[in-house]
Amino acid sequence: MPESPETALLAQRFTEDLLDGCRVLARDYGYRPAQFERMVREHGGVEAVRLLLRGAGTAGGFTVLWEKNQLGRSSEATMLREEYADLFTADELLLARRRLEEHGFDVDAHLRRTAVEG
Repeated sequence: MPESPETALLAQRFTEDLLDGCRVLARDYGYRPAQFERMVREHGGVEAVRLLLRGAGTAGGFTVLWEKNQLGRSSEATMLREEYADLFTADELLLARRRLEEHGFDVDAHLRRTAVEG
């Protein structure tokens, strides 16, 4: 089933948010997630995130974000934001939440902050 124009626009915004996050990480933290950025550009943000979620364990970039206390900039945290949740299945969202929580990230506090900021 083809996606609606609204869903396509939302997916594009999600992709742009992920790429903006890559730029911030490079500028502010000296970390450039080149492989992730390439995946996002090649597949689009939604599909890139799905590919990563299907992988065993966490990607190297996730570990770097965890070490830098920046999991709020992870694709998992971004996909859980209310504005993007409709792009993913309930199972995908649950997996993203679990992955973050297993690394000590307070997902609910993060979502409250992003709702206020957004």
